[in-house]
Amino acid sequence: MPIVDITGLLRFAGVAFILGFIALFFKKFDVGKEISELVMLAGYVYMLVFIVQLIEVLMTSLRTIFML
Repeated sequence: MPIVDITGLLRFAGVAFILGFIALFFKKFDVGKEISELVMLAGYVYMLVFIVQLIEVLMTSLRTIFML
């Protein structure tokens, strides 16, 4: 598994994590409900992309291991 795949995955996970904290901050202090919902939606999208990329990397690794 190339190191580029891992850093790309961690980048998506990190962005989703930071967006989740920003949305939590907005929700806790009632700064803006619409902004909070948009930031949380963006976090969900980033997390979905992270999960899809993680599955792709795992399938590639399994294909390499079992030589399918």
